[in-house]
Amino acid sequence: MSFKWHGAKVKAAFSKGTADGIEAAGKAVYNESQKRVPEDTARLRQSGELEVDKANLRAVISYGKNLPDARAAIAHEKLEIRHPDGTAKYLENPMRELADEIGGLIATNIKKNLQ
Repeated sequence: MSFKWHGAKVKAAFSKGTADGIEAAGKAVYNESQKRVPEDTARLRQSGELEVDKANLRAVISYGKNLPDARAAIAHEKLEIRHPDGTAKYLENPMRELADEIGGLIATNIKKNLQ
């Protein structure tokens, strides 16, 4: 009996699937957070960024870059502020609510790359 080892190929497919899944998960959370960003002038919503680093298997979502004040943090953290067009925890809540979906997106992309 003989067999052929495909360890390197499997490892590469697993890594690519994980990276693709992290990108898909980042997009899902970012898109949901965009729906919830409180904003009177749209500047905070427009400051939203999704950066995906596939090499280091990381997705980073940020708000408030290049704004002259701390409105992103204030709008996110101050639960007592009532927002007519959004909510506090506009990034944290989508992350929590989509936790199961995030795992599923990563798993689906790994499976797809392993086929």
